[in-house]
Amino acid sequence: MPSGFFPAAETGAAVSPLLERLWPSVRDEIERQDGTDATVHAELRTARGTDGAVGLRRFYWSTQRPEPRSPWGFSARTLYCDAHAGDPRLYEFPSEPTLTWLGDDPGPLRHRGLPERVDVLRYIPLRRLTFRVYDGAELPARVIAKVKAAGGLNRAATAFLAVHLAASKRRSDAPTVPQLLRLDPPRHVLYLEELPGEPLNLAIRTLDLTAAMEHLGALHRALQELDVAGITARRTSDDWLQIARAAAAQIGLFVPSTAARAEEVYAELVRTAPADGRLVFCQGDFLPGQILCHPSGWSVIDFDDSRYADPLSDAAAMYAALPRELGLPPEQAEPARRTYLQAYASRAGERFDEARWRWFLVLLQFAELGKRLIKGRVVPGETETVLERLSRRDDVSLA
Repeated sequence: MPSGFFPAAETGAAVSPLLERLWPSVRDEIERQDGTDATVHAELRTARGTDGAVGLRRFYWSTQRPEPRSPWGFSARTLYCDAHAGDPRLYEFPSEPTLTWLGDDPGPLRHRGLPERVDVLRYIPLRRLTFRVYDGAELPARVIAKVKAAGGLNRAATAFLAVHLAASKRRSDAPTVPQLLRLDPPRHVLYLEELPGEPLNLAIRTLDLTAAMEHLGALHRALQELDVAGITARRTSDDWLQIARAAAAQIGLFVPSTAARAEEVYAELVRTAPADGRLVFCQGDFLPGQILCHPSGWSVIDFDDSRYADPLSDAAAMYAALPRELGLPPEQAEPARRTYLQAYASRAGERFDEARWRWFLVLLQFAELGKRLIKGRVVPGETETVLERLSRRDDVSLA
């Protein structure tokens, strides 16, 4: 998170009254932290009323850190409110606004009255919790657990089963993926095999960058070659345009001085939208944090958002995210992106449609800007810079 409270929001923006209303509670929480090291996750979603006025749909501000005194070695303080609430209410982990059963006994974090031995790996308020479990009942010594609401949990379990089956049937160069060990609906948790390695965004510090990008590009395309059956989620050009439409609206709400430029980008996306081609299996969130690097091989670990989509949509998302996700300076970022892309194209063994590639590259960066705005991760001036670049459409082509 950049310093400040949704720092990219302009004075007089449609969201300004909401931010002014929420700020006192957030300010008190920031002051309570007193400069201690913590990770912050935030989200502000809005909705328009019948009169066109912008109102609050939901908001959270979650401060997270390791906490040795906690039974789970982790603490989170989450401020939350929605359209039906007044001031934000504070939830202290494992108390949660949506995953209300997180701290139940029995539940995902407790078994027979005792806290499970866990390392919390990722907590996204309202959506999911991922943690490592040690010596769980009738489980291997170390496993990965995911907690979600019932619908999302069943979809994730289906995806993990389908991907592991497809990888098992593939030739020896299939990507390594985790095996689903158990689905436990009463406790809202699924257990997965823990694979060895360090996430690429951390491992890159000790890897040769060029070799790593070559491996990444080939791995990505190999993953898309899996014959995965049973996943119902699809994303077509119309679906992508709906995402772009939402991004344009979000940009206008937070940075109104750029609203006209955002609408121009969106209109060009509509005008140049490609017809749907062949949809293939896509991981859906293929970013460096989802790839584990180990001397024995690399693996892909997260299939919660997997779907059938245009393969270039996943490639464009990775290409756009590499500099930010790996913390690369400009002189390293462009060669790294080109190397990844060339390895991906080489593995595919076919020439890609230049117009389709550019369309997805613009759309994915546009959508990511909207997403980062509502999460408070955009700094002042960044919106203008991104929209100017997207208007020029000067990113490299697939060679």
